[in-house]
Amino acid sequence: MLTSIFAVSVAGILLGLRFKGPALLAATALLLIGIVAWNGLGMPGHASVGTSVILIFVLACAYLVGLSLSVYRHRDEG
Repeated sequence: MLTSIFAVSVAGILLGLRFKGPALLAATALLLIGIVAWNGLGMPGHASVGTSVILIFVLACAYLVGLSLSVYRHRDEG
């Protein structure tokens, strides 16, 4: 679980630094499709609904952090 949170956080920050709102929607959809596929294939580490909600929340928060860093970076440039 900790690895998943770290990976989703990094992905969210990178999305926030480079892309705007629609990318967050696409990343959330991709995350949900990945979770459903993972559970459907019977892979170890079954993700529950609660885990899915936590990962989506982490993705959104990390995206906002990345977006804030992007705005801060552009403000310093000029």
